[in-house]
Amino acid sequence: MSVGLLSSISDAISGGGDGDDDVFTYRCASCGAEFDLPKTRMMGVRCPDCRSMDVRDAAEN
Repeated sequence: MSVGLLSSISDAISGGGDGDDDVFTYRCASCGAEFDLPKTRMMGVRCPDCRSMDVRDAAEN
């Protein structure tokens, strides 16, 4: 039951249940890898390649 509640809260915060379109593209400052994650996972982001937490918005130059 608590999982359903957490899902409902997450949907309300993110603006709906169709989170497939709500992604954020990151670029790792350490290795240069680019990757996408749902906007709901923006805290504590690590690069999937080198595990660095030094990641930036890929849209920034």
